[in-house]
Amino acid sequence: MREILTRQRVNTFLTHLLCIIILFILPEIITSLANPGRPIKPWMYTKTFVFLGVFYVNYYWIIERSLDKPKRFIRFFGYNLILILISLGFIYLIWRFKGHFGGKTPLRNHVDPTEWMYLAKAAGILSRDLVMLILVIGFATALRLGDKWIQLDRRRQDMLNSQREEELKNLKSQLNPHFLFNTLNSIYALIAISPQKAQSAVHELSRLLRYVLYDTSATVSLKQELDFIDTYISLMKLRLNSAIKLDVRLDGGKDDNIPVAPLLFITLIENVFKHGIHNPSVPLQISVTATDGVIRCTTSNGLPPADTVTNVETKNTEGGIGLANLRRRLDLIYGNNADLKVDTSDGNYNVSLTINTNSSKLIR
Repeated sequence: MREILTRQRVNTFLTHLLCIIILFILPEIITSLANPGRPIKPWMYTKTFVFLGVFYVNYYWIIERSLDKPKRFIRFFGYNLILILISLGFIYLIWRFKGHFGGKTPLRNHVDPTEWMYLAKAAGILSRDLVMLILVIGFATALRLGDKWIQLDRRRQDMLNSQREEELKNLKSQLNPHFLFNTLNSIYALIAISPQKAQSAVHELSRLLRYVLYDTSATVSLKQELDFIDTYISLMKLRLNSAIKLDVRLDGGKDDNIPVAPLLFITLIENVFKHGIHNPSVPLQISVTATDGVIRCTTSNGLPPADTVTNVETKNTEGGIGLANLRRRLDLIYGNNADLKVDTSDGNYNVSLTINTNSSKLIR
């Protein structure tokens, strides 16, 4: 971590240096090269260090102590006014004693520094340098405030990600006991009917719990999720009577390795067995397929005539679990890339869930 921070600081420094050279120093060099009669000497570019000093004094000190609160902008202008006066005085001394204004060293040629031509030339050059200093200060302020904005945005994004992860954990922790409760109810019903089937159900339940408690992380492969669903359906079949028809299709095809959030489809499949058995004349239909990165889960079961979408969703969301839980998880993980639809227009309870994993960014 320390090496990364050091590398970032070095990169930031080099970036700033390059920008200052291009914006404020390169024009000086080009101007000198455009005047062949003007000799190029190292001391002529001493202003480079003045510009660098003004930039970094602002970037690391003045801005930090002046713009941390809205009402301190007066301090910012005061500090920079003092810095500009010092910088202009330093620049003047450099050119004054290096003969910039007079062509030769003024003291040796007895040039009167009060001569109006001398003063006009000095004022013109210092005015240009004043503009350059103001631009340097503005550049430093823009970069520093931009860096601060990026840092704040990263912190905000980190907080949002932490909140999302925490909420997902809470939703999943609610789902696990809900899933276990429904499965135990099924096993309880089997004990009186067929103890042997109940024993097989307990064995299947142990496999399901191993997956729920130990084998799932932020994402699993679609194949793992389909295997889990297949085991759960096998367990639920034990409580179905022969009059109920069950149509199941689980096919990941070439997309078996697509990463998906675990336990997304189990809520819909639970509801098929929970509510579908009340109308045995309607087949129970479960389908989970994947094509070109798009996962489709559809379920269908019969409803008693009095049931409506609202009633069913209320039944499925006891304690905040069920469809409301699923909708929230889909929104947090997939956003607009997931679409959950419920339809009862034909007298059946039909659910369609489509997830486009091609552009989804799962929480890893």
